[in-house]
Amino acid sequence: MSSSRNTNRLAKKIRNQTSLTLSTASRLARQADVYLGPSVADAAEPHQRRLEAHMAHVLASGFQDRQLNGALLGVREAGPDGRSLELTLESDMADEVLRELLPRFDHDYGGIRGVPGLRIRGNGNRLVLHDALSPAQVTVARSDHGRLRLPSGREGEVLLWKRAPGGLSRDERQEAEEWVDSACSADLRVRDLLMSRILRRPRLVNRTAAPHGFANCYTHHSGDLVIEWCCGDTVEALCANLLAHGIADGLPRGNAVEFLSPHSAHLGDRTVILNRHSSCLYGTKAWDVVAYIKKGYGS
Repeated sequence: MSSSRNTNRLAKKIRNQTSLTLSTASRLARQADVYLGPSVADAAEPHQRRLEAHMAHVLASGFQDRQLNGALLGVREAGPDGRSLELTLESDMADEVLRELLPRFDHDYGGIRGVPGLRIRGNGNRLVLHDALSPAQVTVARSDHGRLRLPSGREGEVLLWKRAPGGLSRDERQEAEEWVDSACSADLRVRDLLMSRILRRPRLVNRTAAPHGFANCYTHHSGDLVIEWCCGDTVEALCANLLAHGIADGLPRGNAVEFLSPHSAHLGDRTVILNRHSSCLYGTKAWDVVAYIKKGYGS
């Protein structure tokens, strides 16, 4: 199929799934450098989407501007199907991904960090992270096929993930329930679907981190995930590629995507916020930042 025909198909898809005009949809479609093919498979069950969304949210909040080797959220590849998800983790970040995800009570923080209810099956170079409260699970492995190292407890921490799946404390169970029944302003169905989709599309999301080897991500509350970068894809080009791979499939048309400026867009009514700075933030100092991030992981 010709490139122009794919561009026309994508423009029609964008127009039909969003409130954008055909001219805007056509402009976006021309910026996509991927052919329109089958959308990436979504998690078929709500509990699987919910777990994946919570993992994406925790990783974004934890890593912020500490990405390495162009792997946003520490994820290099994803092998999604309707039932589960397999993630290939960036080797330099893999141990830290586990530390961020596995639940522990932090006395200094005064609460639970990580994904409450998350437990481990397996050992060595392949682990299954499963939800003690549902059948949901995500399998993780390192990109270099090496052994995954489980985190040890730091001062003031209680490692909740070492407890039996049925041994959830009241605090951990309450934290898990708050994610399900969040009081945030976001539509929880849209939140879980979009954040799960972000985790399932690392090759596209990682485009933001490719120019310097890192980008920035964070959260304001349980209802959003923010990605910021400065070089490489424009916001429109990133959105075009995400839309080509189903990021807005099934979302309410009115708030599927909104462009606030040439440098900012919202997906799903502020569920995913994309911000690109108008100029480079690092220049020749980017690799000094990378070295500093690596040093922090090694300490």
